[in-house]
Amino acid sequence: MGISLHSAHRLADRLASVMGRIPRLYSDGFGDRGQLEQIADWIWDFGQREPDPIEIRWSGPSHPDGSHTVRSGAFESPVPEWVLPAESRLGHVQLLMPDGATTDTPVCLHLASTGEQGFAVRSFFAAPLLRRGIGALLLENPFYGLRRPAGQFRCSLRTVRDQFAMNYTTVVEARSLLAWLRRQGHGQIGVTGYSQGGVMSAFAAALTAFPVAAVPRGAATAAGPIFLEGGLSKSMNWPKLSQELGAEARSYFARCLEPVNVSRFPPPVDPTLAILVNARHDAFVPPEDAVALHRHWPGSELRWLEGGHVTAALHIGAQRRAVLDAFSRLASKLR
Repeated sequence: MGISLHSAHRLADRLASVMGRIPRLYSDGFGDRGQLEQIADWIWDFGQREPDPIEIRWSGPSHPDGSHTVRSGAFESPVPEWVLPAESRLGHVQLLMPDGATTDTPVCLHLASTGEQGFAVRSFFAAPLLRRGIGALLLENPFYGLRRPAGQFRCSLRTVRDQFAMNYTTVVEARSLLAWLRRQGHGQIGVTGYSQGGVMSAFAAALTAFPVAAVPRGAATAAGPIFLEGGLSKSMNWPKLSQELGAEARSYFARCLEPVNVSRFPPPVDPTLAILVNARHDAFVPPEDAVALHRHWPGSELRWLEGGHVTAALHIGAQRRAVLDAFSRLASKLR
């Protein structure tokens, strides 16, 4: 009997979750639980303050192939100093713009997926969009790549506290970067990302006070099912977490995750500019959670990919098309 496509996609996701166990996340446990709970409290109040202004120090530009420019920049993260280790406090970005770009040129902020260090993957995703006239602003996640703290093995976060610090900071910095683009005079601004980057892009879109082309890909409304039920849960060092809190480890983690839910916040200013892209056979992000986000954003569009969380990469053209279509809708609204 042949294997069904549904089973094949799920198998690919299961294999990815097994590979993610080497090494497992949170080898040092929960970390400082007081700080973890403080960050979780701040997530409850995400929308209560305007994004902090940032100033980016640029180097470049370079012209890698004559069709676009690349500038590297750095900025001081606007989060409180204690949230991040010293190596992560300096934010790093790359700005890719078509040659001859002006403030009329659309720009999309691209956020990183789980384990995505550096800019290469998102530069590859953005390249055809650049040829269609859409610039790209790429943010390096704290705890990854240029912002990886000493002692951390690759992208394997050592504590749950670090996980919350990374995701909290990513949303704070994303909001500030979207506001920075606005201050530079850009009128057509968007945000996208896949998986973790998709969830962070959904938060950033919902918490931005002006219309943006929002394309969360492989995202859901709540983090709880992703961490506690999906494939990512198998990558966690549950034995270590249980050493600290015993049978209460899962319920404590679940309570900390309660505020990490996009549905707690109002929809984006114009949810008709949002296109959600999700995999129909995803073993990491429950498809019903994607539907929940779509319903919470009235007027948004939900597009399904025939794949799993991993094999959705085979549909990269469809994901790029969603970004193009979202910016097309934004342009028509601004005319």
